[in-house]
Amino acid sequence: MKEIKKRICRTVCALSIALSGTVLPMGTPVCAATLLSAEFETTNDSFTGRGAASAAWTSDEAYVGECSLYVSERTDTWNGASRDASSILRAGATYAVSAAVYQTSGEPVEMKFSLQYTDASGTTAYDAIALETAASGEWTVLSNASYTVPEGSSDFSIYLETTESLTDFYVDSVTVTGSPSVIKLGDVNGDLSVGVADAVLLTKYLCGETTAIEVGADYNKDNLITAVDLTLLKSALLNPKSPSVSGDWDNYQETASPAMLKVYQDSLLHMGNTMRIRDKISKAQSGENITIGYIGGSITAGGSSSTPSKCFANLSYEYFASTFGCGNNVHYVNAGLAGTSSVVGNLRVDHDIFQKNSDIIFIEFAVNDQGGDRFQKSFESLVKKCLMQENEPAVVIITLCQESGSSNQDWMETVAKNYDVPVVSGKNAIMNAIKAGTMSWKDYGSGDNIHPGDGGHQLIADCIGYYYRQALRSENASDSFEISNRDVFGTEYATARVVDISELKNLQTGSWSKGTNNSGYPNGFTFSKNGNQALSFTVEGKGIMLLFQSNSNSSMGTAVVNVNGKSNKVSSNLQWTWGGLDGDIAYYQNTTGTLDVSITLENPSTNFVLYGIAVIS
Repeated sequence: MKEIKKRICRTVCALSIALSGTVLPMGTPVCAATLLSAEFETTNDSFTGRGAASAAWTSDEAYVGECSLYVSERTDTWNGASRDASSILRAGATYAVSAAVYQTSGEPVEMKFSLQYTDASGTTAYDAIALETAASGEWTVLSNASYTVPEGSSDFSIYLETTESLTDFYVDSVTVTGSPSVIKLGDVNGDLSVGVADAVLLTKYLCGETTAIEVGADYNKDNLITAVDLTLLKSALLNPKSPSVSGDWDNYQETASPAMLKVYQDSLLHMGNTMRIRDKISKAQSGENITIGYIGGSITAGGSSSTPSKCFANLSYEYFASTFGCGNNVHYVNAGLAGTSSVVGNLRVDHDIFQKNSDIIFIEFAVNDQGGDRFQKSFESLVKKCLMQENEPAVVIITLCQESGSSNQDWMETVAKNYDVPVVSGKNAIMNAIKAGTMSWKDYGSGDNIHPGDGGHQLIADCIGYYYRQALRSENASDSFEISNRDVFGTEYATARVVDISELKNLQTGSWSKGTNNSGYPNGFTFSKNGNQALSFTVEGKGIMLLFQSNSNSSMGTAVVNVNGKSNKVSSNLQWTWGGLDGDIAYYQNTTGTLDVSITLENPSTNFVLYGIAVIS
């Protein structure tokens, strides 16, 4: 009799699944998913010290399990343990939040669970989630079963603090439950992943056995929950495939080993705003023409890869084309040039990248650049110049290093964060892997202490592929992008452009002859050593930069550049270019005007090859 009842129940349930369409209460958080469960059993669970405080995993005390987080070295009451919660919380949503705290000061201490956020006006604000007086030597739970995140807020972090005492304390069992901040297609139970458990819960929901469900259950997005959604979910679980930009990249399964996956994760130094890259990927998938341009030094050019096809630029282009392209609609431009820095890159990007209408621009100069204004301002100007192009290209910064770890990544990262563009760090990938024993420099390098071999080029390309996949996750989606109007080092050179000779008015060549020793820059000037008569001209602008041949050699001369009666020297006897291109600022003023320019040599017996004259407008 019981078996007959079970069969009847299954039959009725099957009929209801097939015939009914339950209206989904869109926007209603009806499933209390566990969004955070920090038990500190093996790690800090992404919590860090806030302010001067230190936050360290310890087995000295525990509320559950055997370990907790010990918070010490506090110099102010707001110093404590903090964790980013931007991927967990959503403005206006309600959550159950709790944490256990323990202190041994010998007296009661008022403990506070707090939220830091950015309000609608862009101001940093704070809110109390829970407040309790914790007795000394006893675990106290700070909890709020119904905490609503302020409307219009963003950039969340949760933290534990005190109101008056500076005592050390322990934290354990931090939990946040509620509706997830990111709606993932097929995420029926709200645990931010999609699997068999979601199909089981959806079946129960359709059979009327539960009302706990998330809006991700609406797989076909028709605002109804029916058997169609269950069928689509089961099909997706049984037949996983690489999704489109609007598809389910949230559940893409990385195929790398855990050790290599850690390498890729380490390489993603800064995710940055993803609006532009997602837009370019979407256009590629819809069949529009997309051009990927790479500008950098010898590594970008393919230095020490066995063939041009095995350099990271070509490998990452091929990955993009095969993953997102349609036929032959993805195009490739490699403007890598050995021995050049971002000073040169900023002056040649107009011709080598912009004229090819590049939609995605990779910038790699962390090994070739040096410190100081000449490089830092040029690099920042290059980044901003790329972002300012009419076709709104996505800009990605690649930071590499020498075998010693030497790199300009630190200050380049500052620029990247100011403009919220991504940084794919080959430096972090290889150096952290070496420390972990996952890889050696031999696995990465070509035999010298700078250039990657085929293995290193493949690693950089794989890290770029990982960046693409992470940028497509819904939790990393950006709705808009605005170019920062704040400078880090200065963007005076962002409008610098190598001009054609025809744009130089009142041109007198003097002791200079037209033409150079570089076929790529035939329209420059070479000092003839026939006297020392000035190369002179007038032009409209704010400043002048020179693009020239450089080498660490006493035969390389110093140009004396006089603009409107003010002189400045530009030396071509410089290191790290090995007879290649370099550049420098010759003159700058804050306002646009007529620039009366003359160029002579400090020592007319030396050499100077002027590949181009750039005007800052």
